[in-house]
Amino acid sequence: MRGRRAVVALALALLAPGAVWAQGGAARPSEQDIFGAPPQPAAPTAPADKPAPAQPAPPPLAPGSSEPPAAAAESPGQAPPSPPPPSLGNDAAGTARDQDVLGAAGGEPGHLSDYQAPDNPLQIGGQLYLRAQTSALQGQTPDQWRLSAPSLVDAFFDARPNPRVRAFILGRMSYDPTAPPGSMVTANSMDMMGALTGTSVTGFSTFSTQRGPTTILDQMWIRFDILERVFVTVGKQHVRWGTGRFWQPTDYLHPVKRNPLDVFDARPGASMLKLHVPCEERGWNFYGFGIFEDPNNASSQLNQVAAGARAEIVLGGAEIGIDGLVKRGQNPRLGIDISTGIWDFDVYADVAIRWAEDFNTVRQVAPPAGVMCTNPDGTTTVVDDLSQQYQVVPLGTGITTQAVGGINWSRKYNDNDLFTIGAEYFYNQPGYSDPSLYPGLLFNNLHTPMLNFFYTGKHYASLFVSLPAPYSWNYTTFTLSTLANLSDWSAVTRLDYSLTLLTHLTLQAFAGVHYGTREGEFRLGFDIAAQTVLRPDGTCQIIDPISQQPAILDLGVALRVKI
Repeated sequence: MRGRRAVVALALALLAPGAVWAQGGAARPSEQDIFGAPPQPAAPTAPADKPAPAQPAPPPLAPGSSEPPAAAAESPGQAPPSPPPPSLGNDAAGTARDQDVLGAAGGEPGHLSDYQAPDNPLQIGGQLYLRAQTSALQGQTPDQWRLSAPSLVDAFFDARPNPRVRAFILGRMSYDPTAPPGSMVTANSMDMMGALTGTSVTGFSTFSTQRGPTTILDQMWIRFDILERVFVTVGKQHVRWGTGRFWQPTDYLHPVKRNPLDVFDARPGASMLKLHVPCEERGWNFYGFGIFEDPNNASSQLNQVAAGARAEIVLGGAEIGIDGLVKRGQNPRLGIDISTGIWDFDVYADVAIRWAEDFNTVRQVAPPAGVMCTNPDGTTTVVDDLSQQYQVVPLGTGITTQAVGGINWSRKYNDNDLFTIGAEYFYNQPGYSDPSLYPGLLFNNLHTPMLNFFYTGKHYASLFVSLPAPYSWNYTTFTLSTLANLSDWSAVTRLDYSLTLLTHLTLQAFAGVHYGTREGEFRLGFDIAAQTVLRPDGTCQIIDPISQQPAILDLGVALRVKI
């Protein structure tokens, strides 16, 4: 009897829709569940000896409706259906803008671009440069040679959160323990974009040669793009115009000109806004600049901002650059440069177009008559003040040009070795042809920057040979350079040597020889007789004679760690 009841209960469980297996077994899905009809609430588990009652079929859906009608009443012992998750209204989920920025409930926030930050978006690095150098003058014994130890340290932070955004900052500190305490020799400029006024042809084209430590902000800029068509860089940055290797007359956007003999460019950048619009199909580039830093004046008004533009156009095998700089109260500055290849030669040229009113010059005049001072014994003496013999006057009127042209030739002499030979010529119209005026430049340099090394003469020329990693010396570079002032026939020849020791550690050394005219720019020997000057009270003051022996030799060695 008991076996018959078990068979009947099993048969009813198989035939009844929504029934379950005995002892908590899983419910078998119905055809409606399988083929997409709305699901029905599951029946409660029935005892093995009592089959669950059959459930009626669900009513048909109303025309045009996707949801089944609500049940009129729940079956006894049947659990109510789980309610659907509540829909989030504007109060709970926020506006569409909030959902895009902060993300919907339980979702990820939106992004303004498809680029995501890398694992390490910030790079930190810099360099430490320690140099010791000595300069010898004619007639000096080695123990009298001048010693200096200029040192630089750079530290930068380079943030690249995605390929379209970059932020960069670089700070620099200089220190020279051999300089007198509190000394200050500043690399001045003739005007906003003038030429370097240095004190030595082996010095840094940098901001100061005082003992220090002295700090400066070299770069600080942010770069991004607008619709990947316009590329924007704003902040303190480096932008160099022109193609010259040693002379760069069109480099208007740097406050000072570079010393051609510097091992690396140590000049600080200028604060500006740069817009770059490339034309990739033609290989052309267009730039716009707003320069809001003037090293000689405060740029606190909008009308003191300088504006610049540059176009780089490729025609055939030549690249042509046309640029200009304008500022209120100053004459415009124009430039054009070209570089191309002719056979095995690389040829380039720059032309700077300036106005003569931008330059001052020194001329020698006779001391004015009638200027006298009173000696301690009551007698009078005619004043022969050096400032009265050399006067600073404007260069003139009209257009003044500065032009540089060069040629390079590279030759492969081994499987992986080559050498490069190059020559360059520089015509500097506002320069000097008479070295007898140089003492006047030195004297007036204390008041108005006048002596600009590498930009003092009217005609210059250079030759160089570079041998990077010759033969098996894969970590060694030799460079031999000669720069000559053809106007006063003075020159300096220098050999630079570089050796990579331990991947990031580089040993550098140089030796330079000065020769030519004693009074020339690259030797700068002079004799100034005793001077009688007029004191404010009308009495005489005698200034001892000044004698400067010409330079003959420079030696230097440096260690550089760069990461």
